[in-house]
Amino acid sequence: MHQVLFISEILLEVFSHLNPIQSSSWHGKLLFWKSLAALARTCKAFHEPAMDLLWSHVYGLDPLLGCVPRLHPVIYRCDAKVSWSQGVEPLSAYEVHHFLRHASRVRSLYSNVWTEEPFHLLTAIPTRVCVFPRLLLFDWSLLINTSRIHLFLSSTLRHCALSVVSSDMDSIATYCPVLEILSIKSAHPTDELFVLSDIVRSCKQLVDLSCPSLDFAAWKHLSNVPTLLTVEIDERRILHRPMDAENLHFAPFLNLTALTFHVETCGNVVTVLRHSQFPSLKEFKIYINVLPWAEAEQLFCALSLRKACDALERIEISSYDSDLSPKPLTVVRRFLCFQQLRILRLAVNYPIYLDNDLLLEAMLSWPYIHSLELEDPPFRAHPPTVTFRGLFAALRLSPQLRGLLVSMDAMNIDIDSTTESLEHTSLRTWSVLHSLIVDPEAVAQIIFLMLPCINNVAYDDDYDDPEEPNLWRQVNSLLHEFAAHSRHNARATPTI
Repeated sequence: MHQVLFISEILLEVFSHLNPIQSSSWHGKLLFWKSLAALARTCKAFHEPAMDLLWSHVYGLDPLLGCVPRLHPVIYRCDAKVSWSQGVEPLSAYEVHHFLRHASRVRSLYSNVWTEEPFHLLTAIPTRVCVFPRLLLFDWSLLINTSRIHLFLSSTLRHCALSVVSSDMDSIATYCPVLEILSIKSAHPTDELFVLSDIVRSCKQLVDLSCPSLDFAAWKHLSNVPTLLTVEIDERRILHRPMDAENLHFAPFLNLTALTFHVETCGNVVTVLRHSQFPSLKEFKIYINVLPWAEAEQLFCALSLRKACDALERIEISSYDSDLSPKPLTVVRRFLCFQQLRILRLAVNYPIYLDNDLLLEAMLSWPYIHSLELEDPPFRAHPPTVTFRGLFAALRLSPQLRGLLVSMDAMNIDIDSTTESLEHTSLRTWSVLHSLIVDPEAVAQIIFLMLPCINNVAYDDDYDDPEEPNLWRQVNSLLHEFAAHSRHNARATPTI
């Protein structure tokens, strides 16, 4: 054997290329594990590196418990059931040694999808014992049992994902001082929300946080964490607790680049935006169950404050319920300040004010825009006012635009496609929502000549009657005919 293969780091690199563990195929993982097991038995030099890789990613506790001679036949017998541990005696002090035999090799530990883990078997392990001293990732997000969770926390842990938060978890940061990624799905009782706040405030090096609602103290702590890059808050299914807006003072979130909310109402989000600065924020997303018109305007105003988020490149705002106000939202004008904007997606149950002049001003303000989606309700008090002339005037200023979704006045044919020189070749998808037309052939001619990469126009067909189909369907049929005719002519033209 070549001398270089006696270097464990090189062996690990060689072995890791047998089959990537990231493969989504369970069969692929199984082949990889079998190959490593065979290498571990080949020679003494291969044993340790192969075993380190073999045990680096573990799914559930069964593989480790299978190292206990008494439990191995129970776990791996052909007729073994999911709840195999019921009625099984806890590990003895001697058997704990077998359980821990390979625990020090584990780098990533994932919860088992099919069953609750047999924690009752681990009562013999002392409370302060670090079972997985080299663990980097601990994902228990599929299970709600967090008992004896301290056994899985180590000083090396960087990624921790849990399904719930409970009072016995407030020492996570004590066990895991270098924790960078923390994900907690839910916290229902009020006292657990306080525990969550304590946990978050104890983490000093967070990079990525995903959790339920946070209180003022937690937000204030996060504003002083320079390593923080992304935050996702999901406070649905949680009793809404308005944040006290008095005496709120946050430090700037200096390096935060992505902020996402899933909320019932946006009151607390508006409070945070009004009292914070996000100089590095590039992505803002919010999904709201109930969004009254007045709160929507407050949200747009708070977000558009120049001091709040000056570098935004992506904004997504969706709401599922509203007060059915006929007043149009002024969101487009408020967002003209975001000169780095690349993606804007609004899906709200209110009309969004947009006319030819405002669309032109928006394209002037957003020179890097890639996708613009303004989805408003099908029934509005006033018809859309963006015409073909206004649309193509704006498209001249947006050469990078690839996706467009806006309502428009497509009944007004105010442009002659045969005399216009514009060909916008970057637009790939175009949705007109509920826009009405009266002359599908003229519309198809405009699209075919001026938007050569649009092969099909998307439209709202919720009320499409087979006996009286939406005229946009006819537009799409004509586009296909024009394209086929153009291809035929191209083949028939002789080459010189």
